[in-house]
Amino acid sequence: MKPTSVTVDRTAQTLSIEWTDGHLSTWPLDGLRRACPCAGCAGGHENMGHLPDPEVFRQPASRRWEHPEVTAVGTYALRIKWDDGHEAGIYTWKRLRATCPCAACTA
Repeated sequence: MKPTSVTVDRTAQTLSIEWTDGHLSTWPLDGLRRACPCAGCAGGHENMGHLPDPEVFRQPASRRWEHPEVTAVGTYALRIKWDDGHEAGIYTWKRLRATCPCAACTA
């Protein structure tokens, strides 16, 4: 599954991806930061492939992210540079689609 568009809404504090099948996924920025897939945040290389608990995207935000910088990593992922300087996580399209927090995907 590939995206047709990626949008960061700093006012709403969300990242949205529209996929080639027409599905729209929207994550809270703070949830994405808490679900960072890098080895340091995941608790080691052996945990990097595990998907986060979907509850992470339902928790109230602990802070606002004013200047997240989202860049493509080749044709397979996004990297987000967060306001706290962290940028080690690579959010693959496969991982993002698998963690879509919408009601249809989490049912």
